[in-house]
Amino acid sequence: MIEDLIEFEALQNIADQSIKNSVECDLVAIGSDVVDGFDADLKSREGWEGEMKEAMDLALQVRETKNFPWRGASNVKMPLLTEAAIHYNSMMYPALIPPTDIVKARIVGEDHDGMKEAQSIRVSKHMSYQLLEEMEEWEEEMDIGLMIQPILGNMYKKTYFDPNKARNVSEMLSPAEFVVDYWTKSLSTAYRKTHVLSMTRNDIKKAVLSGDFLDIKLGDPKVVDMEKEGESVPTTDKSTPFKILEQHTYLDLDQDGLEEPYIITVEYDSKQVLRIVSGYSSENILVNAKEEVYDVPQDQYFTKYGFVPNPDGAFLDLGLGKLLGPTNHTVNTLMNQLIDAGTRSVTGGGFLGRGIKMKGGSLKFQMGEYKRIDCTGSDIRQNIYDIKVPEPSGVLFNLLGLLINHAQRLSSTLDSQVGENPGQNQKATTSAIVQENGQKIFNGIYKRNHRSLKKECKLIFLLNSVNLPSESYLNLLDGNLPKDMEQSIARADYNPKSLNIVPAADSAYTSQQQRMAKSRALMEKIGTGMINPQEAMKRALIAEEQHGIELLMKVEPRQPSLEEKEFEHTMKLDMAKHNLEILKSKREDLKIRSDAIAKLMTAEAIEPGQQLNAMKLKLEGIVRESEDNDRKFEQAQQQMNQPPQQEVAQGQ
Repeated sequence: MIEDLIEFEALQNIADQSIKNSVECDLVAIGSDVVDGFDADLKSREGWEGEMKEAMDLALQVRETKNFPWRGASNVKMPLLTEAAIHYNSMMYPALIPPTDIVKARIVGEDHDGMKEAQSIRVSKHMSYQLLEEMEEWEEEMDIGLMIQPILGNMYKKTYFDPNKARNVSEMLSPAEFVVDYWTKSLSTAYRKTHVLSMTRNDIKKAVLSGDFLDIKLGDPKVVDMEKEGESVPTTDKSTPFKILEQHTYLDLDQDGLEEPYIITVEYDSKQVLRIVSGYSSENILVNAKEEVYDVPQDQYFTKYGFVPNPDGAFLDLGLGKLLGPTNHTVNTLMNQLIDAGTRSVTGGGFLGRGIKMKGGSLKFQMGEYKRIDCTGSDIRQNIYDIKVPEPSGVLFNLLGLLINHAQRLSSTLDSQVGENPGQNQKATTSAIVQENGQKIFNGIYKRNHRSLKKECKLIFLLNSVNLPSESYLNLLDGNLPKDMEQSIARADYNPKSLNIVPAADSAYTSQQQRMAKSRALMEKIGTGMINPQEAMKRALIAEEQHGIELLMKVEPRQPSLEEKEFEHTMKLDMAKHNLEILKSKREDLKIRSDAIAKLMTAEAIEPGQQLNAMKLKLEGIVRESEDNDRKFEQAQQQMNQPPQQEVAQGQ
């Protein structure tokens, strides 16, 4: 029943109501289903998690003690993956997040009176302020996420309205904190989406006191004991967090056979349900002609930022840890083999014959020192044999360089991509082409991030349409709104049917050098007369990342000086005199022509002929032309007689 769904949506914690009102809701079974579903999703991506652990160890350059080929052998970790991740972050972060305007509101439909344009400017300004100033965690966590994303292939953003903070929140989640089935197609169609939270006992107590969680006695939190092969053991440390699962899934609480979206919070070890809230909005419920509910769309909280789509069709994308990991491992092996071979070559070693009598243990020499041994001179070379150890292999060294070059090409960190000079005499156009080709991999990933940021901004836009306080919105706009519209304008501005929200960053990413080159080429075309100079200048300033473009473009019209005004009046006066002389001459000509036609008409009237009607029409035309000329003559005389004192006084 739709009434039951609306009632469930209005309840803050359905788990609490189910206990008080004895609604048919088996919390034990629900908690068990949540934990079992989470474990099943974890198992589906078990192989992926093993690969990602190795990738993170490579990125962090975790070193272990090696006992082969001898104890304490070389264990160098080449930072190929780390370098690629840092390079990616340094390019993506400033390209995706401009320093000022982040959000752009595009108009949907016609805008005859300019109201939508004004609305889009207000919304763009407000949402950019929200992301950069109001949502304090947003930019910093985007920076962290853009470091995790290239290594693991995925990072997520959870966007929601926090009533305790009275504002929107968009927090970054790593793949370890957000779990879905490995083979799910998309976030919107996933049956389960689980956010893994770490909450101390004090955090849970706060949630209980605020009414978010049920007051349920929990045992001690458990931690994984690596010495017992991953077994969980309880701990009494107050700072040790509980493992809390917030699962966005489906339940059939109204017992109508159709499952609806709900958000269920469960403590993992005890499987105790702490909270159940609706995961849908009543206005989105779909009803057929028989007043029967046939679909309840799920509210979306999560946005996926993927790196490279997985070719096997899995939900989790590929990262550099997967793409570069095997190559990085091989490079590490070759590097350590070369170092070990060099160490073995310079340290020496061999066999001593029975003919040499000397004390046991190591024999160390200082500079200029000689040691006595019990052996004749001819016997020394016969009783000492040095094992011949080959020098480090040149083949291995060349192979190492080949693999490093391959890894750098894959991660776009070669030559001009990291500021290196590709050649002394290379042309500028050639360098630009080389750089553009090197950025093709980056551009594809950038467009995917741009698409994800667009989805995240739309979620924030929808949250504003429901939760936006009018006061904060109006304060940001400095009160530049009509008084009778102030209370309704905030909600009206956030109407998804009138605006389309997109990131302000350019989806077709270009480097700063490319943008500057394009702006210079555009400025050169201004002189053709076919380019709008003001728009061209605005684009050039944007390419230069200048601040306060609106103030720079706001040019006050220059007032002409007194001399310029007097010169202009003199020119107008001379032109008026010239026109007056022309009109006088034309006036006399018309008079002569009209008199001639009048005499002919008089003669035709005495002796009627065929030319009378034609002469009448011609005379009427001359009369009209004469009247028009007289009107222009009078205007020219008035213009000549107009004194310039008033105009000059205004200039003074």
